[in-house]
Amino acid sequence: MPRVADDVEPASEKPPRFIGKYEVRGELGHGGMAVVYRAHDPTLDREVAIKVLHPHLAQDPESRMRFEREAKAAARLRHPNIVEVYEFSGDSDDASYMVTELLEGPTLRRFVDRRREIPAEVVAAIGVVLCEALSCAHAQGVVHRDVKPDNLMLNKGKLKLTDFGIAHVADQREMTATGQVLGSPAHMAPEQIEGTLVDARTDIFAAGTVLYLLSTGRLPFDGPNPHSLLRKILDGDYPDPLRSSPKIGHRFAAIIRRAMSRIPDDRYASASALRHDLLAFCAEIGWDDPVRELDRYFADPDGVTAKVQEALITQLPARGVAARDRGELPEAMGYFNRALAIDPGNPKVLSLVRSAARAHRRRRNLRSAAIVAIAALGSTLAGIALTVLIPEPPRPQVAMPTVDRVRPPVEAAPARIVERERPAVAVDVPIVVEPAAPTARVVARVPERRAASSSTATTPARTGLVTLVTRVQRVRYSINGGREHVFSGQDMPLSLPAGHTTIRFTLEGYEDFEWHGMIAADTAQSVTARMIRSRDAGDPTVRAEGPP
Repeated sequence: MPRVADDVEPASEKPPRFIGKYEVRGELGHGGMAVVYRAHDPTLDREVAIKVLHPHLAQDPESRMRFEREAKAAARLRHPNIVEVYEFSGDSDDASYMVTELLEGPTLRRFVDRRREIPAEVVAAIGVVLCEALSCAHAQGVVHRDVKPDNLMLNKGKLKLTDFGIAHVADQREMTATGQVLGSPAHMAPEQIEGTLVDARTDIFAAGTVLYLLSTGRLPFDGPNPHSLLRKILDGDYPDPLRSSPKIGHRFAAIIRRAMSRIPDDRYASASALRHDLLAFCAEIGWDDPVRELDRYFADPDGVTAKVQEALITQLPARGVAARDRGELPEAMGYFNRALAIDPGNPKVLSLVRSAARAHRRRRNLRSAAIVAIAALGSTLAGIALTVLIPEPPRPQVAMPTVDRVRPPVEAAPARIVERERPAVAVDVPIVVEPAAPTARVVARVPERRAASSSTATTPARTGLVTLVTRVQRVRYSINGGREHVFSGQDMPLSLPAGHTTIRFTLEGYEDFEWHGMIAADTAQSVTARMIRSRDAGDPTVRAEGPP
């Protein structure tokens, strides 16, 4: 039976006979936000799909306005990998609906469920098609907001991105209904959960989760309940893709990691940039046209999978050897490890791995020997320099018989090496909090070791000057478990003993945070910490970083 999405379920309600001019032929299913019908267009004599917004959402003016705005934007999109929108409801219509082309194939999620394993190159080719569709949408100012395998459909062997205009109908206040999270929380970007700016990079994050699922066979984020799941997304807490599936290789794993970066600025800046890296990955096995290869895969999945593995077993060792010869040992080991994951026990690859490991040990030993030699040479040169720069003390003069003529020579005392005092080094140690909350940072100023006295050897200074800097007065702090103090709103210099130091920060409405660091006379370190807002049980956990 033709379907529009697999996230819809059969309904028991009797479908209407007509929706506008369209004759309803039956219900395909329904989800949390809409009901999908199969209908006939009498004007053009064709089958269409109609997605009708649920009445409780259609009656909300803001939701209806958003749905219509998104439908109009989606209707402007013309791309072979985007479902075509034919028509949408007007202000005079009782229902709020969207008429699209009817897709005959299964969703990508259902296709994946029937496949035990998909080669990384095939997944990358799927990513290329997805990026091309997203690039078209983003160029028109349309952010999909709900990219997931359920919204990618196969239609006569071609992938189509569907469900534009649905994802942003429910705003942040309506994220939960009847205990269920609306939308697709497993593929949501952190900024969607936090309710902050949503842009093209939001779709890139979701595309990364799709690549992760297709290549590893599991979702990157999961949990026993929506609260736990959202928390993991906000924390960026997911199993490394290379550990979940070593067969994907280090290069494809790096692409997924970047696409799924928690901070939007760390992701690919555009779908085109992601597509560029996916094309380069596919080109490694000679796929100059991944879209064509993807068509072949959908026509013969088992045959293409066998050919890809055969090509990888041949090409991966050769690429590893080339990387090794260039001196790029980690890159070489990445290729070798993927080859062994695909073909365990391959004697040629095992030999290459042992050879590379021996070469690495030799280089490491040579580096260690070189460091020791340089250190010894440095000590020798330093001794020579001291010998040259420090004159020998003059020989004592012979005492004369007359006492008043015996005077100690002016330069009789041995020369002393005086270490010149250098200025202290200041290092910012930011405490990052949410935008609505204050930020604070710790500036550690550690004085250098002072020169030794000529008469008595003094102990180097072991007290560091730590300056606490804050922008507000509500933050409280304590040092090493002592009593609490309140920031005065200005820079506060503190003299702290050298050694391990704990500074505890407290702020009403936030979880306490402890900064741990080592105050030393000759070093300065930098750490970044985060204060997290305390929330009532059941509320979505939100974390945001503010400026240091």
